[in-house]
Amino acid sequence: MADQAVRPLLCAPSPVPYAAPPEDGRGGRGQAAGELQLKAALLDRLGEAALAWELGGASAIVYFGAGAEQLYGFPARDALGRSSHDLLRTALPAPLAQIEAALLRDGLWDGEIRRTTRDGREILVESRLRLVEGAERRRLVLETGRESTAQRRAEEALRDSEARFRNMADHAPVMIWVTGADGGCTYASRGWLDFSGQTEAAALGFGWIEAVHPEDRSGAMEAFLRANERREDYRVDFRVRRRDGVYRWCIDSAAPRLGPGGEFLGYIGSIIDITERKEAELQLREREEGLRRAIMATSFPIMIYAEDGHVVCVNSAWTDISGYTREQIPTVTAWLDRAFGARSAAIHARVASLFDMDEASGENELTLATASGAERTWVFSSARLGRDAAGRRLLVTIAYDITERKRAGDAWEATLREADQRKDAFLAMLAHELRNPLGPIRNAVEILRSTGIEEPSLLRACGVIERQVAHMARLVDDLLDVSRVARGRIQLRKERCDLPRLLRQTAEDYRSTLEASGLELRLDLPTEPLWVSGDPTRLSQAVSNVLHNANKFTDAGGRVTVALSATPDGSAVIRVRDTGIGVEPATLACMFESFSQAERSLDRNRGGLGLGLALVKGLVELHGGTASAESAGVGHGTEIVLRLPLARGPEASPERAGPPPGPDSRSAGAVRSLRVLIIEDNEDAAEMLQALLAMNGHQVEVALSGAAGVEAARSFRPEVILCDIGLPGGMDGCGVARTLKALEESADVAPSLMIALTGYGQERDQRRVREAGFDMHFVKPIDPGSLQSLLASVATRA
Repeated sequence: MADQAVRPLLCAPSPVPYAAPPEDGRGGRGQAAGELQLKAALLDRLGEAALAWELGGASAIVYFGAGAEQLYGFPARDALGRSSHDLLRTALPAPLAQIEAALLRDGLWDGEIRRTTRDGREILVESRLRLVEGAERRRLVLETGRESTAQRRAEEALRDSEARFRNMADHAPVMIWVTGADGGCTYASRGWLDFSGQTEAAALGFGWIEAVHPEDRSGAMEAFLRANERREDYRVDFRVRRRDGVYRWCIDSAAPRLGPGGEFLGYIGSIIDITERKEAELQLREREEGLRRAIMATSFPIMIYAEDGHVVCVNSAWTDISGYTREQIPTVTAWLDRAFGARSAAIHARVASLFDMDEASGENELTLATASGAERTWVFSSARLGRDAAGRRLLVTIAYDITERKRAGDAWEATLREADQRKDAFLAMLAHELRNPLGPIRNAVEILRSTGIEEPSLLRACGVIERQVAHMARLVDDLLDVSRVARGRIQLRKERCDLPRLLRQTAEDYRSTLEASGLELRLDLPTEPLWVSGDPTRLSQAVSNVLHNANKFTDAGGRVTVALSATPDGSAVIRVRDTGIGVEPATLACMFESFSQAERSLDRNRGGLGLGLALVKGLVELHGGTASAESAGVGHGTEIVLRLPLARGPEASPERAGPPPGPDSRSAGAVRSLRVLIIEDNEDAAEMLQALLAMNGHQVEVALSGAAGVEAARSFRPEVILCDIGLPGGMDGCGVARTLKALEESADVAPSLMIALTGYGQERDQRRVREAGFDMHFVKPIDPGSLQSLLASVATRA
């Protein structure tokens, strides 16, 4: 009933008749029970503040309801008869004359009015003014309203928040987008608009799909709509047309937006250009295919198989020597049954256990039956290869057929030597193929760091890539060095070395690594020299490997101590003690064996190839010394002891106490720019190295072949040349060096510092580049800091 009484007042376009209240003794209007008071009181009951005042003149208040009393703080007796605008200090959104004209014309006016309450607070009131007719044809205004201060402030806060979000998103290094619950895009950042060339209107809704490559559209849309329906995270790769028409690979990922009550509001997502990563993955697949072809062409048997028993790859050497066709051995079980007969079950269990190992297995000698029934003896060794695209763990097994060696005792120096040469060639090729991609990866990380990225996930990713590149390079070096030590192929460059000084330099170089692992480094070294005759680089390498081992097996909060003393029998004793997890006494003897590593903890996250200490032992023994290990057991730390013979004869000033110190890289920023020529056929490696050097202020040119490099040297006249050894086109890096040295003598090119870059790091490779005329030899991947320091020293000397 109240609603029926109020509706005509609120909705009728014409004035409503009103019976004026009688005057009271004070000359003001009394609170007579007229139609206006009745309808205003009904509005009060509906929760709105109601008051009425005369149009024009003094705007005297003739009604002040309970809702108005509560909202403004004035009692009705103090409000009646006073000007509504003076009492409430009203701030109107338009001049009063305009509002009165609207009332006279339309009979109503809606708007938001700013008013002041009795206690001085300013509030916003969402008001509705209606023109009504009172006694004696007085024109009165009935005002009803609700406070909207909190709502307006919330709306303003939301607008400010949205403005800040848009400003942040528009300046973010990635493309940002937002959708509603229906999946339609409601916001696309400036990054997307600039990248795709779309207008904002074109991108909203589902218009963004028009920028996606036609071959990727259906898949991208299906993946998004499926995620939107399930309210789950979304991630997909697709190609996007850049504003210049070029399609770029991008990764699009998003997470659901939820409201205060957990309701699904849509998505907020980002798009990142990953074209370079995609191209790198393609190159990696191409290299993997190249490695597969190399395996297939290798003359010793190789088989790759998955944990489900499926044979992924078996080369012709395996099938030719065994006599079984590829179709006859589709699985490991089929191979074992045919080759080993009744023994296959026991061997199968051994093969299955190989998938859980952390490093390469030892060699296993087994006699097998060929397809013709003849018996042959093979030596097998296996290693894990990670997982394939289906997620299956892979294993590679390499075999050597030693049948003839077993049958003819005097013919086995030849078979082993040939196999060893093949292994050397394979290891050298493998090292080269593994090192080549590490250089551009390391340089790309250095470039990313130099751009000043602050995104924590990107910084963490850079750190992971950098550490893993260094770890892989170290593994390759250790693998080749252990092989050379075992064959006596390492030539020491001995000189008189001050052992305390060498140890101090090596330990200090490793201090930052230990401290990054939360370890304390202590030195207990004599102040007086102790002279030894040795190769300082190799001695430093041995000590570094021991420190690396201590760092790996000591938890944060631990301590590593390097001590040196002399014994009466003329020996120098180096002791590297750690407070790590320790070693069982029974395993101490095998710690220095190649590819063998004691189980020093319950988990295997500290493992490796087991080459570090084997290399230490070999290097120390080449110096006429010994290496041993001591430990009181698990939980009591480990001590590695290296003994070296002291040098005899009178003491003399050392030629060099340790590895030659590099120039101070901190001064690199103050030196002049150099002209640097890069001769490298790997475009990724050349581009990354060029970008890195250019960021450091150097003038850099690139040549992709030997002949192009010689011509560039004539015109560019570089001060430094970085030249890859393995160049195509008939002129390798050594040929480039010989040609440029001849041209220097004839003054056709300017003298320059020539630095060889190669993935082949064996001694014969280094000797070959020196003989060709190179001044220096760097094994890939080059450490960016070392290269920058070297160039800084060249610029300083020039």
